[in-house]
Amino acid sequence: MLKHYLNILLFILNCSVSFYLFKESNFFYYALAISIFIFVVILSCGVLFLKFNYFLTATTSLKNGYCLLTFDDGPDPIYTPQILKVLREENIKALFFIIGKKALENPALVKQIQAEGHLIGNHTFNHNIFLSLLPKKQILKEIHEGDEAIQSIINQSTMYFRPPIGYTNPNYARVLKKLNLNTIGWSLRSYDTVYKQESKLIHRLINAIKKNDIVLFHDNLEITNNILPTFIRLAKEKDIIFVPLSYNENVFND
Repeated sequence: MLKHYLNILLFILNCSVSFYLFKESNFFYYALAISIFIFVVILSCGVLFLKFNYFLTATTSLKNGYCLLTFDDGPDPIYTPQILKVLREENIKALFFIIGKKALENPALVKQIQAEGHLIGNHTFNHNIFLSLLPKKQILKEIHEGDEAIQSIINQSTMYFRPPIGYTNPNYARVLKKLNLNTIGWSLRSYDTVYKQESKLIHRLINAIKKNDIVLFHDNLEITNNILPTFIRLAKEKDIIFVPLSYNENVFND
């Protein structure tokens, strides 16, 4: 939140200086417009991009040399089992950000994710893409119900959280602090929701991936399921080391 407060302070300061210097000049309105523009741009970046750590501190990369695969929006009855099979065969531990509603619809898959050694995170109950526009009470309700749904299946509360679409605001920051949840972002977004050609998606990922990356995928998409084995093989050929299933320490520790 410090960056947000600094941005507000900078805006007030810019407006005050503009008024003091140009109050009797038409240039005042231009200076005021520039101050507003700067404030809005910085604020928008803070809302849209977790990596800026504008409202809250989010982990967006590792520091142990491994790469971590993360999967949002599951569990999916068709593709999650196939993705789990690939991860099992490749000895890779992943972090699944689960939607509470889908967890209740597919409890066996949630149990399988846990039983096979993967981490589970909270992705809210309904995955409302407009949640960041809603009041604090509604944000708290969505996150709490998401955790309750997961906990009812695996008898364990979640430690990790990723907001839908990655958008945040001051209300998010207050809720997550209250719930003592670790916000996990990403350093490499696959854009598997955007790319339609598997070859182009793989090419982009292999050119971009580096050690310590947290990679964002979705386990409810056919294209992700199709490219995952090839992506892992090519990444390993680049000497990328993924977190192994046997890794029992906190992957986010230094």
